[in-house]
Amino acid sequence: MKNKTEHLLPKMIPGAVCAQMVRCGKRNCQCTRGDLHGPYFYQFARVNRVLVKRYVKARDVDQVRAACNVRRQEERRRRLVHKVNARQLVKAIEQLSGE
Repeated sequence: MKNKTEHLLPKMIPGAVCAQMVRCGKRNCQCTRGDLHGPYFYQFARVNRVLVKRYVKARDVDQVRAACNVRRQEERRRRLVHKVNARQLVKAIEQLSGE
């Protein structure tokens, strides 16, 4: 019996999920004539500046996509907080030097 938590994914993961059509590589397959297989879904993310592609099972696409979106939103929020803090620091320095 499989563990129910076996298919749980992290709440936040980097990257994005994209659909791709693929060639299988068999000589007599329809894909050699341009009728590709798919779509198959992959998560693309940068790891140490290298683009990494990871297959995502069809049943996990929505969950992985949502986790990528949460990560992206969290990164935007973090950058905004950093920007606001930088502005406040500049104002504080200006006030201190003006006194």
